[in-house]
Amino acid sequence: MKAMVLSFNAIFPLLAFMMLGFFLKRIKLIDSSAAAGINKLVFNVLLPANIINNIYSANLQDDFDIKIALFAAGVCISSFLIVSFFVNRSEPDKKIAPVLIQGMSKANYNLLVIPIASSFCGAELGMAAILVMITSPISNTCSTISFETARGKDVSISHVLKKVILNPLVMSSIIAVLINLSGIHIPNVISDGIISKMSTMATPAAMISLGMGFDFESMKKWKGRLVIVCLVKLIIMPIIYVSIAILCGIRGANLIAMLILSGAPTAVNSYSTAVALGGNAELAGEIVAVTSLFSVLTMFVFLTAIGNWVL
Repeated sequence: MKAMVLSFNAIFPLLAFMMLGFFLKRIKLIDSSAAAGINKLVFNVLLPANIINNIYSANLQDDFDIKIALFAAGVCISSFLIVSFFVNRSEPDKKIAPVLIQGMSKANYNLLVIPIASSFCGAELGMAAILVMITSPISNTCSTISFETARGKDVSISHVLKKVILNPLVMSSIIAVLINLSGIHIPNVISDGIISKMSTMATPAAMISLGMGFDFESMKKWKGRLVIVCLVKLIIMPIIYVSIAILCGIRGANLIAMLILSGAPTAVNSYSTAVALGGNAELAGEIVAVTSLFSVLTMFVFLTAIGNWVL
């Protein structure tokens, strides 16, 4: 019962923010251009602030666990390779295939891990927060490779690295790690007064923006592909990887981190990635919206189910 209550407390605010965004658009208080602006704000400013805040405040030397880091990297890489294998053999449209690949393998980890894990474990998150610096570069590298390959281009290591490093989420991770390890102290007026406050805005703003992106008519057009993405991303992947994590002895906030890494909705920056790299932007946006909506149910079920291994 305690796990169910904590799961509800972690998931319900996400649903509430999405419904608020949908309502604001329905009453035309905010239009599509404003929603696009909020998306850019989240991706380029608020999420980087969230990453910097979490990594800067973490104790990298004491909390870093190589086993968890390798497991997380393995989840990112293996899920990408498995999904790519099947999608590239079943989806002939080169604008759609990479969108489906990132839709099923790229999780909204950066945005969800802190609010959900802290609901169960308080401030002691350990590697759950630190994993951002590992998962962001890997997932963004995988996305770039899938899009560049689909466009028929030779995948240049220097080209991919440039695109990955210039990604705001990756760049903020690198900066945060360097600041943390160097021992540089950010003045409290900046760390607590600005960065921390911007960090707390990331999740509400992103969820409100997602709610504004709900377009049920467009969802009907992509119904078949959306069903497959939801089944793989929200059910099959977490069942596989969370089961393996439990068998490997992963517990507490780290287990929640693996659930979010494998079973969270598709990353919010997937839409902007598809636009920038020539994928089907409409489908990418619908995947983010639909997986975010249905993840409210699936994440609640999974969090409740693994409660005994977390608490």
